[in-house]
Amino acid sequence: MRESHIITIAGAGSARVPALVGTLVNYKERFPLSKIIFYDIDNERMGLMEDYDRLVLKCFYPECEVVFTTDEDEAYRETDFVFCQMRVGKTAMRSLDEKIPLRYGLVGQETCGPGGFAYGMRSLGAMKHMVEKVRSYSKDTWILNYTNPAAIVALGLDKMFPEDKRILNLCDQPFSLMKSYAKILGVPQEKLRARYFGLNHFGWFTELKDTDGNDHFDTLRAYLRDHDFQPFNAEQRSKSWLDTYVRVNQYMKFIDEYIPTTYLQYYMFPEEIAAESDPAYTRADESRDSREKEVFEVCARAKGRDSMEGLEMLTNSVFGNLMVEVAESIAYDLNREFIVLVRNDGIIGNFEPDAIVEVAGTIGKDGAKGYPFGDISPYYKGLMEGQYAYELLTVEAFLEQDYTKALKALILNRSVVDPSKAKAVLDDLMEANKDYWVPAGEAEAWGAKRPAGYGWRSDVSGAAPSGHGVMVKFTYFWGNMR
Repeated sequence: MRESHIITIAGAGSARVPALVGTLVNYKERFPLSKIIFYDIDNERMGLMEDYDRLVLKCFYPECEVVFTTDEDEAYRETDFVFCQMRVGKTAMRSLDEKIPLRYGLVGQETCGPGGFAYGMRSLGAMKHMVEKVRSYSKDTWILNYTNPAAIVALGLDKMFPEDKRILNLCDQPFSLMKSYAKILGVPQEKLRARYFGLNHFGWFTELKDTDGNDHFDTLRAYLRDHDFQPFNAEQRSKSWLDTYVRVNQYMKFIDEYIPTTYLQYYMFPEEIAAESDPAYTRADESRDSREKEVFEVCARAKGRDSMEGLEMLTNSVFGNLMVEVAESIAYDLNREFIVLVRNDGIIGNFEPDAIVEVAGTIGKDGAKGYPFGDISPYYKGLMEGQYAYELLTVEAFLEQDYTKALKALILNRSVVDPSKAKAVLDDLMEANKDYWVPAGEAEAWGAKRPAGYGWRSDVSGAAPSGHGVMVKFTYFWGNMR
């Protein structure tokens, strides 16, 4: 019998949590729990799913204590793992992240381009606060972070907490892609092994073999060149997700040496994607009207019930499976293979050592370890260097409250490039995010290095744009679905 654990779900108002609960039930022999703490600052939203979550655990996990709280001290005081999935600003800010760039003919996406920049700036402050709070109680608690955009958040956390070895940043897209590849090839997913390199949402598969030594890479590459890519994950079968997979084929008609992650489309075909997007109805709206609505409807039917009879149990989420399998591998030192986010430190020999790279590796009691990859060729190195510079400048813009670095970051982003558009979209995003980009308690300390009347420092025309960046409180809104 394996030792049981206490976990905290930070962002328990997420519509992904009911499926995560289903995964915890299905994995209870592999990753047993004595207590689950559901935490969110939005009690109303968390309450939409509380009856359902409690019912599932009562029926299938009665030995596990269940706590729902809006008190962060109660959430973090005594826990072994924090499963973190914050969305600062909830769906309302996600919608602006997607729609504001479209005003300028730019990609409107929550993790890539200007929207990803804005989301990253909001996420960094919330994550900094969360880590500090958790560490005020324990240096041993594992923080498994799912908060997007993972590339910016992971790099920012590494800069802010460079010695903290128990923060692990996760992304389920490579995990989901592996499941899809397994389905296409007719090979059990647990038997597939990948060689992969890049940055988060900016990488390539270079090898795909099974544990018997059979090489499937050429078979898969040929398939993806000539067929529509149908994802395994049911959550990714909306029109916008399917469009993402179609463009894998489009990219591979030009460069088919390696198999790209699906998010590369936003950097390779930005003008095309922006032109096809509806500025009045983006993926935020689609998610709200489809997955989120469906989850809330199922959860509403749990009210007043004593049993699950006639009620669907939400489960089999790629997000949930990855989170729990990673926790299991840490807790019992399994050293299972995943595609991981780690500090480079020579893993990619000719790339920036301080970058957070995404590569194949293992996870065990000491965290994630990436497999050495070697050097990369000039094409991929050039692409990655530009993207990393964007990520680094975004983090520095947040830490230093520096308008010029924010502008430089957006100009470097392949989905923007145009300085005029970069400045225009930055100014609009600053206005929309003026209640989020300045963390509480730090505005006064920053004030000495800023031009009078402005919340952000600037080298552009002597000041930040008029009316933007006012020093205001930082507000956390967690728990919206991704």
